Amino acid sequence: MTTTATQTPLIITNPHFAHGYRLGRLWYFSSVDVREGEIDDCYLIDNIATYCAKGWHNDPAWLSERVGFLMGMVSGAVIPE
Repeated sequence: MTTTATQTPLIITNPHFAHGYRLGRLWYFSSVDVREGEIDDCYLIDNIATYCAKGWHNDPAWLSERVGFLMGMVSGAVIPE
């Protein structure tokens, strides 16, 4: 029995999220010498909570870019450069 692995592409349609995602991936792959460990769920939640506490969630474009950045950082651990 042969199994074939399939990959589903990551489809990003929001331009603000896409910009943040690209920046997050750049940060991930360029900060290897500076970064300590991988990004975990607490890091993501703390950052998003901080954005909301500061009222930044009221600007959907800004929030989309920041969440895209965080997701770009996280994807670096599982999606090769």
